[in-house]
Amino acid sequence: MAEKGLTVWIKEGGRKMKKSVHAIGFVLAMVLLMTFPGNSYATTISYQATDLADTTPGQDLWQYSYSVSGYTFNQNYGFTVLFDYSLYSNLEDPPPFVNSDWDPIVLQPDLVLPADGTYDALALVDNASLADPFTVSFVWLGSGPPGSQPFQVYDPNFETIEEGRTTSGAAAIPEPATLLLLGPGLIGLMGIWKKLRVKA
Repeated sequence: MAEKGLTVWIKEGGRKMKKSVHAIGFVLAMVLLMTFPGNSYATTISYQATDLADTTPGQDLWQYSYSVSGYTFNQNYGFTVLFDYSLYSNLEDPPPFVNSDWDPIVLQPDLVLPADGTYDALALVDNASLADPFTVSFVWLGSGPPGSQPFQVYDPNFETIEEGRTTSGAAAIPEPATLLLLGPGLIGLMGIWKKLRVKA
């Protein structure tokens, strides 16, 4: 009789232990996902936005300076940065020279079509140099400073092989929400671990 009771207690304890282990695993997975939000894109295009002296009254002139990393551009590969037609106008055309490895061009945003504008850079050689910044000035139609933009990396057939968003050149600061979630998650794990030790 005592053996039967012991067997039931061990089976129930084992089920509780399994559930606790699953709960701990789930919480750890969530904490890791929130703490290390992976970027699925290998290519990084970071930007610096500079407010330039306005040359035409009523037009807010700015310049983007892009730094590109995380990808080796071979001949006829390239990237395109999109300029929302409702936020940008008058892209500098032709754009400034980068270096002899690149051929940059722009297409103007069009409110009539409507169609976004583009800054496009095509690699003219294999392993094109990314040492120099890619720059373009424009008229900013939005409020506050201009920010992140969508970009695409394409192959020699102009097929998109990667998409992403430009990131600010400023150092990344952890989001307060992530830190707030991390603390309670760790406290919860400690509580579960203590309960398991007491029952053991």
